[in-house]
Amino acid sequence: MSRPIETVVVVGRGAAPWLTALALRRAFSASGLAVRVVETGPPTSGLALAGLPLLGNLHQLLGLSELELTRRCGAVPSLGQRFANFAGDGTAFLHPYDTHGQAIDYVDFTHHWVLARQRGLTTPLEDFSLGATAARQGRIVEGDEPGRLSSPGVGLHVDATAYAALARHHALAAGAIVEQGAVVEIERTGERIDAVVLDSGVRVAGDLFVDAGDGALIGQMPGATFEPWSAWLPFDRVLPLAGRRLSPIPAFAHIEAVAGAWVGLYPLADRTAGLAVYDSRTTDAEIMIRNAEAAAPLGWRAGEPMVLNPGMQTRPWIGNCVAVGEAAIALDPSDAAPMHALQAGISHLVTLFPLDAVGGPEAPAYNAAVTAQGRGLRDFQAMHYRLASRDGAPWDAVRAAEPPADLAYRLRLFAARGVVPAHEDDAFQAPSWAACLIGHGLIPAAHDPLAEGLSEAEQVQAFQRILQRIAAEVGQMRPLEARLAAMAPRPPAAVPLRFT
Repeated sequence: MSRPIETVVVVGRGAAPWLTALALRRAFSASGLAVRVVETGPPTSGLALAGLPLLGNLHQLLGLSELELTRRCGAVPSLGQRFANFAGDGTAFLHPYDTHGQAIDYVDFTHHWVLARQRGLTTPLEDFSLGATAARQGRIVEGDEPGRLSSPGVGLHVDATAYAALARHHALAAGAIVEQGAVVEIERTGERIDAVVLDSGVRVAGDLFVDAGDGALIGQMPGATFEPWSAWLPFDRVLPLAGRRLSPIPAFAHIEAVAGAWVGLYPLADRTAGLAVYDSRTTDAEIMIRNAEAAAPLGWRAGEPMVLNPGMQTRPWIGNCVAVGEAAIALDPSDAAPMHALQAGISHLVTLFPLDAVGGPEAPAYNAAVTAQGRGLRDFQAMHYRLASRDGAPWDAVRAAEPPADLAYRLRLFAARGVVPAHEDDAFQAPSWAACLIGHGLIPAAHDPLAEGLSEAEQVQAFQRILQRIAAEVGQMRPLEARLAAMAPRPPAAVPLRFT
């Protein structure tokens, strides 16, 4: 017999279950939907989260203000991510959340840049990005001024513990109910969960169960299959780090490849959060602390290493159990991908929220959308490791492995003629792909022939106008430090330090 869903049970720890609960309450509270959160443990201490510009849309929908995020979560805006030493020679490039230059005679600027490079241009592609230039100068893009060369996106770094607390506060205020404890038993009838039983003996029943944790619920559902990605995303440990605050605070994250690993630096208002992502077969936490200190001498303190198992549930919605975030798609922390996967899952869940508690047609649509999103994020992350020219494990093994078919096609097409094929669910659009592909040294062999409609002299003039315009517009932007100071009490003075 058909009936509406009355109770949703969200299981997990950290920010993910609370963001999910808050989204469901804000979307469906008028219908009387009850949301019960089973908080299985505290957030991971010392961890930072990075979000892409689209995270701002979720915050707006959930009622999480920028001022609140800054004051309560140490949030710092980010204009992109800088990748260093992936070639093993100390070189670096910036992936801005922005386009490059502007189309000339309806031809994408990247093709004009490739042609100019063949004519002898030595200026990097990122110099033609308003967002990249602002990030390097420690300035921040605010608003969307008419006539600006481009509209750079602004991502975010937040303290994970404070962020979870803020989401929890808003979710409880919106009417969510909390239970605390580890899940020790799942009561199930076929493909339907009836209740979960906690270590305290409390039984939590519901009509729909959302796994916003580590996949323990969805992984026990009939027919659940995990698709491993370790051949392309080779690291299996993440070590949270905390170091002194950088001064001035950079407007970007810094990811530096080292032997068998990489170290990420994520500026926060009161400190620098770090992530050491490594292969436990070739290195360990102590070595990674030394690697972080070599990348930036910030007096790093380490938390407990976390296991990383990249991959995806091929059916993230089975019966009345839906997986979001890491439970559905497990990625490494580069490119702010984990938070985007969580946001996408929440968005699809709200959009496809089932009309019938007994069962409906929504699960296949959710599964198709989430798995497409997951594979797209996987391919973007795998691209960094595929193109890295460092020697040793696991870099050599990733290059030797056959890449995912769609990634292989993207690489071939871009290498041949500078074109990035578009997919509807791509988190990263063509400018992001071009920035990283060229940054890693994959320069297209050819360009759009229409670019040759501009003479070399005309091209030089057009490029100079773009660079002059970028310089003028960035010069009018506020320093990131000034924006943070205006929004929150200034943290204690720090020793002047910079990324290497």
